[in-house]
Amino acid sequence: MYCKSCGRSLAETLRFCDNCGADVNGGGAGAATPLSQQLTREVKARSHDAWQGVKLFAKSPVGGLPESFALFDDQRAIQVGIVFAIMYEIALLLGALIFKSKAEALLGGLGRMLPIGELTATQMFKVLLLGLVPFVSLVGACALARKIFHGTGRLAGDVYTAGAALLPSGLLVLVASLLGVANLEVIIILLVFTQTYSILILYAGCSRIGSISEAGAAPAVPIILLLSAWITKIIVTAVW
Repeated sequence: MYCKSCGRSLAETLRFCDNCGADVNGGGAGAATPLSQQLTREVKARSHDAWQGVKLFAKSPVGGLPESFALFDDQRAIQVGIVFAIMYEIALLLGALIFKSKAEALLGGLGRMLPIGELTATQMFKVLLLGLVPFVSLVGACALARKIFHGTGRLAGDVYTAGAALLPSGLLVLVASLLGVANLEVIIILLVFTQTYSILILYAGCSRIGSISEAGAAPAVPIILLLSAWITKIIVTAVW
């Protein structure tokens, strides 16, 4: 069984979680825990879950993705997928800030005229919102492809797959900003590597988690990528 507070796997004989101290039955110490502490424990637990998943599919995207997904129930899988999306957005924002800093150092005053210069509160909100658009569009595209190709998977699998598929792209942006244009050859190699990983993750998500047949999973991946890119373009153009 699992702790309802932090998600830790527990022995059946335990009354209180040996990680966070919550009452396994949902009362007692767990009920008296302040909301802030509950949220902190929840974030810590989902971050731990996300790291466990990343370690599995980073080594083997096709075999590791379904293996990591099987660790969680649907609710936890959705939460972990959202954590992946947040990690992706953080990587994008950090990459943009590092790029801006390097551009300002290189170009001086001209660097401050870049599109990613000073942002107002409204613009920052738009940036944060638009950073999640690829995730939402990927979830929708995965769900639609599953329906088209008669997959028997669930929404939790779509969310988990979409979040995992975005992680390599976020990592690429962050690493590329650190390397700079002087290492263009390395960045190109990383681009090929990360995009291949994303495609393999989407394929594993379609075939192993979404339960689409292998014959359907192959065309489903490019359909998902094209549909997601189209939806993202429409939303970004409309909002920005």
